[in-house]
Amino acid sequence: MEASHEILDNGLSVYAKEFPGLETVGISLGVNTGSVDEKPRINGSSHFLEHMLFKGTASRTWKQIDDQLKELGAYHNAFTDHESTVYIIQVYKGYFQKAMEILSDMIINSTIPEKEFNLERGPIINENLIHHDNPRYLISDFIPKALYRKNPARMSVGGDNDTTIMNVRRNDLLGIYKRYYTPRNCVLAIYGGIKKESAFSSAEKFFGAMSGKYHEPRRTPAREAQRHKVLSISRKGIKQTRVGVGFMCREFNERSVDEFLGLSVIERYLDDKLFEEVREKRGLSYDPMASYNPYGSFGFIAAAAGVEPKNLGKAHEVMMEEFRKLQDGEIDKAEFERTKKALYVEGKIKKEGSLEMSVSMVTFALMYGGPGLLERMPELIKGVGIDDARKYCSKYINIDKSGEVLLKPA
Repeated sequence: MEASHEILDNGLSVYAKEFPGLETVGISLGVNTGSVDEKPRINGSSHFLEHMLFKGTASRTWKQIDDQLKELGAYHNAFTDHESTVYIIQVYKGYFQKAMEILSDMIINSTIPEKEFNLERGPIINENLIHHDNPRYLISDFIPKALYRKNPARMSVGGDNDTTIMNVRRNDLLGIYKRYYTPRNCVLAIYGGIKKESAFSSAEKFFGAMSGKYHEPRRTPAREAQRHKVLSISRKGIKQTRVGVGFMCREFNERSVDEFLGLSVIERYLDDKLFEEVREKRGLSYDPMASYNPYGSFGFIAAAAGVEPKNLGKAHEVMMEEFRKLQDGEIDKAEFERTKKALYVEGKIKKEGSLEMSVSMVTFALMYGGPGLLERMPELIKGVGIDDARKYCSKYINIDKSGEVLLKPA
């Protein structure tokens, strides 16, 4: 059964799904804005604003927010991506109402205190440094820079420490907050051990007062021709070389669901192949990985790994060979079927995680028009044909036009 859906009088879209037997509730509030919507001068400002919503409201200081969530034993966090910003809480079902009240206060009544704003620049700079040395963030932040020349997709989520982050001012964040943190630009998802009637009544009680004019994000789909580019970055203090390889894909829309499903299987298939070939057979890396990233205005499929500098050439060769096989349709049928089966089972298991499901519901609603596709994915994955997967790989993977990133010790 799909999640129930209601739209509050103020325009806020709310999804609720009860999962009997769960003692926890996952609550996620997604805002339809991210780094692609920013001015280049203040790239990273959406992520900066995400931090600031934990820093105080008209009635709570940052410490009161933190202490009260700790008293509930709640897990709380947030993240910003290229096209969305999401705030998350997982709480015991008996504390659901209190968690909703705190989250709504943060979202609706944030004051973005100037003192906290000045202090928070430091943690953001350090978070960016952590991300830049992590191969998973190498994919999200640097591969688009190697692939796109004009589209805002090339701007990183966290911004640049030495330029844009130092340019961000409190008024910049207030502008984003007032423009995009409005009911019609947000989605609320509630999943787990809570009745849907209670979920919807609580949403109305705590978010019904949310207001603001709707401003639709203006995003231009990426239509750039792919070309070969190597982006080489040197950094002092790191020991590994991080290598990433990526290829443009079509953005997600309602006409590309089959392609979305096929490349989702290929992502996992490639991830398994890289683990086998790069790590297990050759011992070149601890963490080789693949990633398929379909957004509303752009998309790409990529791979990355951290390697000793002396092993860079060999690791790059193995990664490119795996992409060449995909480009040429060399997909092992038995392994392809095992991959589909694993994804099917994982999709079933995922439904027992209240937080993960609420986050997925929000992101699917923001980027893919609703969580219906998420709930059908386990069954839909079973129907993905190997010939269709080969067609999509041939369509997008061209090793002569790869976008590559090298993050090397200085």
